[in-house]
Amino acid sequence: MTIRLTLAALAMLTIAPTVQAQVFHDLPGVVTTEEHEAEERVTCEPRYVPPPENSSRQIWGHTVYDCVRGGVTITGSGQPLSRERNLRGLDW
Repeated sequence: MTIRLTLAALAMLTIAPTVQAQVFHDLPGVVTTEEHEAEERVTCEPRYVPPPENSSRQIWGHTVYDCVRGGVTITGSGQPLSRERNLRGLDW
């Protein structure tokens, strides 16, 4: 009797409909891992700004850094922070 119940239970489990996972495409705000890493990547390039030619004062030229992250460009005179130095606990 228990063998018949066991076989009947196994038959019911194999006949039960399998549930398919829902796949969503083009959801707003959902990006692939590669796209997310590309957005988080920061690239900085130094650029020299010469002194103005028509200035009456003697002003020295200076270096600025153009940093791009996620399509946004930020320009500043301070040296960009180093992620590697920060992870090691070193200060700039």
